[in-house]
Amino acid sequence: MSSAFWLLLYLAPLLGLTAALFAWFGWRWRGSDLLKQIKELQDEAGNERARHLGELKAAHESAGLHEDDAVKARESLQALETETGRLLRDLDVLRAERDQLRAQPAPVAAVGNEAPAAASTPSAEKPKRRQAAAARIPKAAAATTTLEDKIAAFEAELAAQQPASAALTQEHEGWQRRVGKLEGAMPADPAALALARRGLAESGERLRAVTSETGRLQKLIRVLRRAGENAAVLASVPDDDLTRIKGIKQVISGQLHAHGIRTWRQIARWDAEELGAFSELLAFKNRASREKWQEQARALHEAAHGPLS
Repeated sequence: MSSAFWLLLYLAPLLGLTAALFAWFGWRWRGSDLLKQIKELQDEAGNERARHLGELKAAHESAGLHEDDAVKARESLQALETETGRLLRDLDVLRAERDQLRAQPAPVAAVGNEAPAAASTPSAEKPKRRQAAAARIPKAAAATTTLEDKIAAFEAELAAQQPASAALTQEHEGWQRRVGKLEGAMPADPAALALARRGLAESGERLRAVTSETGRLQKLIRVLRRAGENAAVLASVPDDDLTRIKGIKQVISGQLHAHGIRTWRQIARWDAEELGAFSELLAFKNRASREKWQEQARALHEAAHGPLS
């Protein structure tokens, strides 16, 4: 019994050491397996990240390829909106002329003064009015319209404005006379005076609107005539590449050519009236000023042709 006890006591450290060695080897084996799994997960994450980066790069390059097409589409849409706005303005003018032909200012029955007379249009002038109104409506294919056609269309529209302007001027003066007489009338008639003042204010608003439109048309005609004269003077000068100006793409360049603008020199020498007129004609608002088209045009001209004379 004692010998067996001493044998177990002697073997106990060896058994404990053996158990510790097995435990250590088991821990190392499990740890290496975990490290292998971690490495596999890291490799998989790296591959997934590389794949996503490749897809993003490809999408970015594809978007870059279509950027010019998107710009051209936006410029075409702006041109279409401009033509639509012009058609709507022409429609308003036609409606105003129709109302002027049909409507007469209502006389004030309480006072025996004459009513403001609107200028009458003889029946022989009506066909001419309709022809002028039809002539000033812009053509659908605006890109193919020549500069002379544009000037003629604006001149026809201006001519059609003149009868309405004359009629409104006569009506406004008539209301002014009526208001003056009613203000000095004895006994006073407040209702008639209020009606006359309201008619005076309304006729004044219509007259101001027609006057503003007349001034706009006159400005466009002046600018287009000047552009035509410059184009004739520069007929022997080669065209410049207007698209080298930042902000001018092929669509706007084509529209500028249609309006007689073919060189950097012409853009560099625009005055305030020309800048405003072309901003309206081409619907780029203050884009030319914001992007400094004139400064760019001057620099390009001087670099290629010498100082701007």
